[in-house]
Amino acid sequence: RKLEQAVKACDAMKVRFGIDLTPVEAADNNARGKVIADANIVLATGAAGIELLTEEQWRHNTNIELIADANATPPLGIGGTDMMDKGIERHGKIIWGAIGFGALKLALHRACIAKLFEANTQVFDAENIYALAKEMA
Repeated sequence: RKLEQAVKACDAMKVRFGIDLTPVEAADNNARGKVIADANIVLATGAAGIELLTEEQWRHNTNIELIADANATPPLGIGGTDMMDKGIERHGKIIWGAIGFGALKLALHRACIAKLFEANTQVFDAENIYALAKEMA
C-alpha cells in the first residue's frame, strides 16, 4: 500500500473519531516488523496467502496486547497464529484468527440486515454497528 493512501485514511479517522494515528509505509516483512515495535494492537488485513509478519517479529514484543488476522488463506497474514484462534492467549497476547472473529462478523451482518426490515430508512455507520456488536458480544 502507498503512504499517500495511509495518510488519507488516518486523516479521515482523525476527523471522524478524534484519534491520532501514524501512517507508515512498510513495503516488506522487515519494515513491518519494525513498524509494530511500539504497537499495542496489530491487525492484519492483507491479501490472501501473504504472510505480513512472522511469529518471531511479534512473540517477544512486550507492547503488543492484541493481534487479529483477517486472513484465512494459508499462509496466514501473521505467522504463529491460527485462523481458529478466538481470543486465546499466546506469548502473552490475545489472539484472534479470521474464523475466530468471523462468526461474530457474520452474525453482525445478519443483525444489521434484520434491522433494515424494521425500518428501511436506517443508516448503519461505524458507531451504530459497533454499538450493536457490543450488545451481541
